[in-house]
Amino acid sequence: MKIKLFLVTIILTVLLYAATNYFFVNYTCGNLVESAKNAVSQSVSIYSRISEADKFDKIHKVESIAKNTKLIEALDPAKWDEVSEEVLSAFAQEAVENDGKKGDVKRTELTPNAKAFVDKIETEMNVINQIYDYSDTIFVTDTKGNIIAKNLDGIFKGVNIANEKLFQVVLRGTANRDVMKIKGKTYLISAAPVFDKGNIIGIYFSADNIDSEAAKNAVANLYDESIFGNQQSKFYFGFFDKSSLLGSTLPTQLHESFRKFIKGNQDLIAKIDEEDFKRHDMEIVLNGETFFASVSRHPSLSDNEDLFYLSLVSKNKLLEPLSSKRGTFSIVVALLLVISLVILYIFDEQNGRPVNKFMEGMLEIINGNIKFRFNNDAKGVEGNLNQNANMMIATILGERMPDKDKPVIKK
Repeated sequence: MKIKLFLVTIILTVLLYAATNYFFVNYTCGNLVESAKNAVSQSVSIYSRISEADKFDKIHKVESIAKNTKLIEALDPAKWDEVSEEVLSAFAQEAVENDGKKGDVKRTELTPNAKAFVDKIETEMNVINQIYDYSDTIFVTDTKGNIIAKNLDGIFKGVNIANEKLFQVVLRGTANRDVMKIKGKTYLISAAPVFDKGNIIGIYFSADNIDSEAAKNAVANLYDESIFGNQQSKFYFGFFDKSSLLGSTLPTQLHESFRKFIKGNQDLIAKIDEEDFKRHDMEIVLNGETFFASVSRHPSLSDNEDLFYLSLVSKNKLLEPLSSKRGTFSIVVALLLVISLVILYIFDEQNGRPVNKFMEGMLEIINGNIKFRFNNDAKGVEGNLNQNANMMIATILGERMPDKDKPVIKK
């Protein structure tokens, strides 16, 4: 009987554990996985909307700056025609001499008129950068795509962007925004035409570098709206193009791992590129860690300047607390099982003692001790068993049991 009770207790405990593990742990795990997938998808979608809204804000801003009177005055087309050949030649020479070098850019000596033109426009660009436009870099071009001036340094000197789609669109008279690569760096650039007396005399550009810092800024906005805003250790964001990872909030090892992922999965990148603006959800492994990922293509004016948004949630880190709780839950169930068996043993011993004592008395009678009588004063189950047994013995031996309710009369 005792063994049966133990077996039943063990079986019921195992069934309870299995049911709880399936319905609670697995159900919670499923919900977390779905939440993670939705989080990465929502984050990419949210950033797409943020980027679209930011596009119009930036366009309005560059349009306003392009109307700056001092900028228009500095871009005097007549004066530029006089000095353009000399200035562009000097810029090209500086670009060659300083290519790949850090520090101050060497300036080729210009004639007084050319130097005055360059100094005036560069001074105005620095003022605009400090007061009106805090973007990573700002610059202006003439109507032929030559970069005339850039604020703070001269790394864009000697660059011509006439073949860029953004330049060609804005030259028609409409401000716009697009992705552009200059000197090996990728920028998100807003541009507006500079008009003087109804004629376009140049184009003003405001550029933000797309790198890891841009990814951090993007995440700062997403944390306010994404359902995974408080899961910074699990949630990552980044930008990449068809050939490389431009910037991300991924740790260094994962950042490099995703670079390799892009190079090794060009077919997948091409497929995502063909999906246009649609979101692409997938599961990838980086450096041995599994991630839920979502990718969306940034709308671009040109076909060769593609930019993608990347959102990631670590599946391993997401489920790690649950796995640890599952282990804790298993330990708790094991302890409860041991405690239950101990209690069952004690309970069985307490309830089986009267029966065991009764059986010992029966063995006395079986062994021939017909004078043995059970204790009628015992209480509970033991008392009932003893009284019934004494009555049975008295009946068999022809004795009369004393009536406990009647007084015994002595003669």
